[in-house]
Amino acid sequence: MKRLFPLLLAALMLLSLAACGKEDPSQADRVPSTSPYAQYVEPWVRDVPQIAMDTGTIQFYFMSGEGMKLSNAINVEPTKSGDSCLICFPDGQTMLIDGNQRLYAPVLIENLERLGVERIDHLVISHPHSDHYGGIFEANGVLDNFEVGHAYWSGVGDGTRSTPFFIQSNFDTRSIPTTQLCAGEGFTVGEVKFTALSPAADMKGQKSISETDTNNCSLVLRMDYKEFSALFTGDVYEAQESKLVKLYGETGELDVDLVKLPHHGTGRTSNSILFANAVTPELAVATGYVVMDPPVYARYAVYGAVKTDTLDGYVHVWTDGTTMQWATSRERQVTLYDPYDALREKN
Repeated sequence: MKRLFPLLLAALMLLSLAACGKEDPSQADRVPSTSPYAQYVEPWVRDVPQIAMDTGTIQFYFMSGEGMKLSNAINVEPTKSGDSCLICFPDGQTMLIDGNQRLYAPVLIENLERLGVERIDHLVISHPHSDHYGGIFEANGVLDNFEVGHAYWSGVGDGTRSTPFFIQSNFDTRSIPTTQLCAGEGFTVGEVKFTALSPAADMKGQKSISETDTNNCSLVLRMDYKEFSALFTGDVYEAQESKLVKLYGETGELDVDLVKLPHHGTGRTSNSILFANAVTPELAVATGYVVMDPPVYARYAVYGAVKTDTLDGYVHVWTDGTTMQWATSRERQVTLYDPYDALREKN
């Protein structure tokens, strides 16, 4: 028994770490980068597609700019890196949803390489704004470094541009098979089902009339795998959130385990109480290096954990279809949001 006790204690410790959903199982593969972008890249070096296959899990890596601010001969990009999430599936296929700002491209490419990605099987662009597609179309960006199997976008052009359907033309130029998705349409990746909840079918092939309209026409995708569900929301504003709640609130299609928060988690345009109460996520993630207003944080913290790249760095999530766990690349250094987390844990 004396010899068994240390083994039992170690097993209990491992179980407790797994249950909390906040510890990464592979701290040993945190490898520093030697590139010029070392301070911005994620710390993990691992073969994620293989890990997903070996463990039968879906692996999510939400990208972060880590406050990156780069300049070129014309201007200085804002610190907002934008949205991008790598997903690896149990059958080894990969998906990239959005691609951050264009000057973030070198960091995005290095991140994908560090995570063992050799090919993007499925590429999704939520809407035609540069903080979502920049790193994809930029010279030496995603399309110049990875073969893409299939691309998806809404088919709603950016009417504020002289070439509103430039997304489709870029895919056509590279002979990348493309599907334009609207509400009610979807596709599958192995056993994983994706369903578009927005934009409306009559918007396909149309041009947005303003920046707000472009955001509200974001491709909103729901993912389902066994008992697990996730929602990717692009940059929808409160007006579109209300429409989504009206359409899907009673059916439960907005009620998910994991949500990528609308418009980088900002409360100025998005993340209404109405929407948060319909989504009720166990984990809400915001990317884009935007400081989250405490009231917005509180709306989601009632239901589960809230992680943002501003506070937590890169966010890694994994699920076997029944349980979900997550880890972040660094520990949070501020206590401003602690009372909201404490209130949830108390209740």
